[in-house]
Amino acid sequence: MNQVQMVTSAANPRIRLLKSLQSVKGRRESGLFPAEGLRLTGEIKAPWKAETVALSASFYDANRDALPQVVTDTLQAGGDVLCVPDALFGTLCETQHPQGILAAVRRPEMLPDDIAAGNNPFIIALENVQDPGNAGTILRTADAAGADGILLSKGCVDIFSPKAVRASMGSVFHIPAVYTDDLRGTLRRLQKTGIRVFAAYLDGSRSLYDADLSGGSVILIGNEGSGLSADVAEMADERIRIPQPGRAESLNASAAAAVIIYEALRQRLGGERNAY
Repeated sequence: MNQVQMVTSAANPRIRLLKSLQSVKGRRESGLFPAEGLRLTGEIKAPWKAETVALSASFYDANRDALPQVVTDTLQAGGDVLCVPDALFGTLCETQHPQGILAAVRRPEMLPDDIAAGNNPFIIALENVQDPGNAGTILRTADAAGADGILLSKGCVDIFSPKAVRASMGSVFHIPAVYTDDLRGTLRRLQKTGIRVFAAYLDGSRSLYDADLSGGSVILIGNEGSGLSADVAEMADERIRIPQPGRAESLNASAAAAVIIYEALRQRLGGERNAY
């Protein structure tokens, strides 16, 4: 089994790799993404694995007799665990007050059809959602509601960015998130299998509460400012609106998604009050 390695140089290749994960380019080229802090790294369980774990020197000194499970798992799998000076560790993190543990996690290889393979699929599709907080929060909500996966257009923010991963509160490890270069083509293919597509639309022709979301469904959520593009919205089997009797013009994307996701869950439970 490998041992914890002391690394002090910012020029070390593994340190440079960890730092590169702060950028979209670095994550895309390496196929890795960063998970920072005790909560997120504590969610890294099979089939996920950390290829490298970095510990700040102060964290290692304080916890060397009871290191987190991710450290043991990474060492047993032949990965690298690095102990680095606190100042150098801080350059690897985006948070102002890092907890002292950071993992580089391998992104899974999945196709859009993989998340629709089960019975009565429940999928959330995002088109050009730009805010990592919104994307991560929607992922967390979908996870809580038991959705089968998140489908993202190529124009969406990177769901594996540090801010999105933090906003997901660990849900990034629970529910598949898959990108598609052709959202319309993917939706069309899903529709051919009997899955219905519902577009969240401010001027939708049907109220959310009159729509039947109990079957295999894709819920489409659009960009924070411009909503869904016309060509994607036109593909929907139904355009649904959230009733808004108040004076607010619209809901935040993650708030709108939460309302629709939980209405879909209510219907899928068949009105059972104590189903969970």
